[in-house]
Amino acid sequence: MKSHNTLLKKTVLLFVGIFIPLTTIGTIAIIHSNHKLKEQILSSIDSNSENYVSQLNTMLDNLYINGYNLINQSNFMKFSNTYNNFSPYDKRTQVKLLQDQLSGLRLSSPLVEAAHVYFFDYAIAFHSRGYMYGSFHDLSEEHIEILQNFTQGKSLNYYENPLNCELALNLFILPEYSDKYCAEITISQQEIKKYLNANATYKNESYLLYSNTAFRIDNLSDSIKEDTFTLQKKLEEKGDSRALAPITLSNTDYYVFSYELPSLSAHYIRLIPADSLFSKINATPILLLLVFMFVFGACILFFIGVYRLIHKPLYQLTTAFDELENGNFSVTIHDMQNAEFAYLFHAFNNMTAKLNRLIEQDYNQKMLLQKAELKQLQAQINPHFLYNSFFMLQRMIKMDMSKESQETASALGKYFHYLTRNSMDNVTLMTEYEHAKTYAYIQGLRFAGRIQIQFDELPAEFQSLPVPKLILQPLLENAFNYGLNNKMDNGFLNIHFSHHGDLLAIIVEDNGEELTDELLQTLQNNLNIAKETSNNYETTGLLNIQRRLSIFSDYSYSLNISRSTIGGLCVSICLRK
Repeated sequence: MKSHNTLLKKTVLLFVGIFIPLTTIGTIAIIHSNHKLKEQILSSIDSNSENYVSQLNTMLDNLYINGYNLINQSNFMKFSNTYNNFSPYDKRTQVKLLQDQLSGLRLSSPLVEAAHVYFFDYAIAFHSRGYMYGSFHDLSEEHIEILQNFTQGKSLNYYENPLNCELALNLFILPEYSDKYCAEITISQQEIKKYLNANATYKNESYLLYSNTAFRIDNLSDSIKEDTFTLQKKLEEKGDSRALAPITLSNTDYYVFSYELPSLSAHYIRLIPADSLFSKINATPILLLLVFMFVFGACILFFIGVYRLIHKPLYQLTTAFDELENGNFSVTIHDMQNAEFAYLFHAFNNMTAKLNRLIEQDYNQKMLLQKAELKQLQAQINPHFLYNSFFMLQRMIKMDMSKESQETASALGKYFHYLTRNSMDNVTLMTEYEHAKTYAYIQGLRFAGRIQIQFDELPAEFQSLPVPKLILQPLLENAFNYGLNNKMDNGFLNIHFSHHGDLLAIIVEDNGEELTDELLQTLQNNLNIAKETSNNYETTGLLNIQRRLSIFSDYSYSLNISRSTIGGLCVSICLRK
């Protein structure tokens, strides 16, 4: 059984068997590591954001503590109780002290925009230095009412200040034992926004800081503001300060981190686009694809190399052997560029050249042998057949059988002309068959009344088939001389055909009674010897035909003998179209 391209197939299967498991394991490992890395990134961002928000909350707590400590100092109390009793000098001195203390509070943190103190009984407010609306203001009853309505204790409010009619984020601080005055720290929204911007480290990151007092600071784009309001409601309903990630806002995936700021009574939401957050991780499949493409390209180059260096030369060699097996002994391989196979190709060419010479020599010897055996067969004309034929012709002439004698003489002429014509070693099967009929006609005259001869019609598709000369007449001669010679009546000689496809069997059988089992076995043994070897065998009769058929068709089993179904010998010749 021949297997084509087995080396290339095995190489491909070996590569696939190694590459696919490694690729699968590598892909699973990368996916798993990416998943772990995503978890670490989210955890790191959550931890950093929580620390960042906690610092902001601590700064605000410190502001409240500093403010509370400030307004509980004795000079504030004294000022609220005895302001009207101060001399003009004391008033200026106390006011200057208050302004210095408020300015110190403003400078204590970048988040403080201004510091104020309100004395309700005197309807007056003092401000830290640098306040754009002056160092003090008189308070209206409306303003006093608004200030006194704010929650006692620590309170952060976002409201419109009547002094400047601007919305401001203010931290109100009342002293521990008095309600006659309070401090107000104005938180800088710009500084808070700057602080939050510093934490927005990812591309297209957004944030939202909001409280229930309608205070909000954000850098949201218009496309996601409306969706963010919905997200804000979900957070409030869920009551969870952790992420609701991932979500989709305006066809963009975001990871959302949410935290509470108790000092501002506010919520801080951080929205980071998934593409920005995992940009390096998202690039991993592309890098992996590029690596796979590189490996695939390298494999293609490898297989091209295997094909050119190994498979192609082997294919040339196996193809050459196939042609050699099919009988083309002149095949040669001209591609000597591959140094590894050049020696094999050179050895193959030398082998085919030697085989060609040996085959030519053997062929010439066989042809000479076939010519010699044909001449030997032609020389083996049975003298009894010749005597009997002339004696029978003489008797016909004496009996004044002119027509019969003419036909017999014509048949003898055709017979001897065919027999002695040496110019052709091979003839068509139809020509050989007609010669056999001529011979059977002459013998039929001799055995008239004793033997019936029957010739079937030769199939038309085999009539022009070339065959060695004199392969049928010896079979008939053998039947007349050995099988039917002593048959006084009811002798029967049948020549018929059996064909299937390109194969044709010529069957010659008689109903002679002289063939014993021992003689049949001897004939079969001699025929088998002639089929197996060309030495030391008799070259007459059936064995001569067997030998010439073997040379002609290169098929040793072209002729077979057996006992006929009608009792005598059955000889069959197998020919291929």
